[in-house]
Amino acid sequence: MRLFAEINGGSQDDECKASRCSHHGPVIRFPFRLKHQPEHCGYPEFELSCSEEKRTILELPYSGKLWVKEINYASQEIFVHYPDDCLQRQILNFNLSASPFQFTGDTDDFSFFNCSENKTYELSSIPCNFLSSNPVYVTSSFRSLAKVNLSSCRKIFNPTLPYYHTYGGEYDTFMNWSKPMCGNCEAKGNKCQRKKNNSTEPEIECIDEPAKGAPIDKVLVPTGDFLFISFSMMRVMS
Repeated sequence: MRLFAEINGGSQDDECKASRCSHHGPVIRFPFRLKHQPEHCGYPEFELSCSEEKRTILELPYSGKLWVKEINYASQEIFVHYPDDCLQRQILNFNLSASPFQFTGDTDDFSFFNCSENKTYELSSIPCNFLSSNPVYVTSSFRSLAKVNLSSCRKIFNPTLPYYHTYGGEYDTFMNWSKPMCGNCEAKGNKCQRKKNNSTEPEIECIDEPAKGAPIDKVLVPTGDFLFISFSMMRVMS
């Protein structure tokens, strides 16, 4: 089992209060929520959790877990890291179609080949240990393969990806979300939240009050499951 001890200097009444997994982690607030918070605290499919290492984790359908390093609520962007430091390996199961997120920036269609012979001078090699067998190479859809000998290769998949990740050794990427639309509200310094109604389709509202970040003394410490112990920081008034 897993417990979360919430240590903070604020009120215990606000169950949707902004929080962090660590002092250096991103602030977690609507449309995101932590697993232990009620569903109305966030928007569907924006659930986060804290790892044993106090990292902020986003788990996508069919795509595994990603480490969330930054969240920009005004631009509606999330900066994530691939935990095994090999984006290309994760591509095998990576699928954003079942999530509310999209890649930020230009994307292209790519072809990945598993080759028994060295094709370094004809195709771009993958910078990390992609498969346990033969090396894997990649090329973009706009490149002609008419003069490339692919007799020792087999195509393994054709994903659509950000261009800069495929050829470089980048393990981080920006993703964005278009729904719910809270960017304008956040940019004005107001608070975006889910309406308290029984509508089957979640509705949002912009409240004329600041969207507060998590206080510096608020940390979610993973210690077990389904039990949340709240401690109030004692202050000595002189």
